[in-house]
Amino acid sequence: MKLRIFLLTLTLILSTNYNYSQVRVGDFSFAKSKFKKLNKKNLTRFTEKTTKFILPKIYPKSSFENILNDVWNVTPFELIIEDEFNESDIKVNDALAQFMNIGITKTKTTTTKSKSTGMTVNTWVRDINYSFHMLDFHIVDKMKKKPKENQIKWYSSKIGTIYFTPDISLRKQAGANSKNLKGDLLNFKLGYLKNFLEFMNNCIKNKISTNLYDDYLKPELKNLKNNTLFIDKNFIYGYNPWKIETKESPKIEELMGNYSFDYEVVDYQEIDKMIFNNQSSDFYYLMYNQINGIKIITIINGKTSDIIYQEVSSMSYNMNPKDFKKLDKRIKK
Repeated sequence: MKLRIFLLTLTLILSTNYNYSQVRVGDFSFAKSKFKKLNKKNLTRFTEKTTKFILPKIYPKSSFENILNDVWNVTPFELIIEDEFNESDIKVNDALAQFMNIGITKTKTTTTKSKSTGMTVNTWVRDINYSFHMLDFHIVDKMKKKPKENQIKWYSSKIGTIYFTPDISLRKQAGANSKNLKGDLLNFKLGYLKNFLEFMNNCIKNKISTNLYDDYLKPELKNLKNNTLFIDKNFIYGYNPWKIETKESPKIEELMGNYSFDYEVVDYQEIDKMIFNNQSSDFYYLMYNQINGIKIITIINGKTSDIIYQEVSSMSYNMNPKDFKKLDKRIKK
């Protein structure tokens, strides 16, 4: 069992182009790709406790309560809005689902050498900013208070994490110290949150580990031959990672030119209505996420919250026609 350190007095630091999103269930460090399956002992500890959800004041408390009442049944739960949260109330063995904004800066040194002489030619030292916007599920192992630093360190065991993706406006404010940053988390929407939480609930209940970086598909993907794929128009945008700014958005006709089946680009509110209206039949929508130079495209069954397709691409920063050509081939198989 590895110990995880969580700093609860966090400054909201937003990075340039390191932004994790989607759902991960298992034993891992949020900042590293190394992944282990759920630890059985920690899972038992977690499921024997009441989960304390500590959520941001983005939506009314009643909205979060309605979602949790609907989809969270693996444990009892208590809902706490961040403004009401008191760190001193947390104890060892508490099971938490805590919203966090964490910024990490790492210094990277790059050296080039002359091919002819083997001697160093240039050395660059630069800081790389990472940011994580997440709902983190963990069980507290021990706590260490540092009164002089007004800080509490939590040593915790990981259960899982739901990651959220900041928009380009937030990415431009990298390193800012203010909590009054202007922007949006693209997939922190009530409907998406409901599906994410139900997926997390089911994974924990059925002891299923799932890694953010794995490609996979389920036979259910073939249902898209006869079903419309809904795409949130907010996910279709152009992003220049080098300048941390927008670029021309892809044209829908070109983007979907290799996709043979029905699709519809809609406002998020349309997907939200379908998720909350308890549709009698399955429906599917696309979720797009960017992790540094890694692009993740998933297809989610909005009725069951199950992820039926996930494709991970390295060194790719925008959706492109190849992504949908690949999806098209997967559906036809």
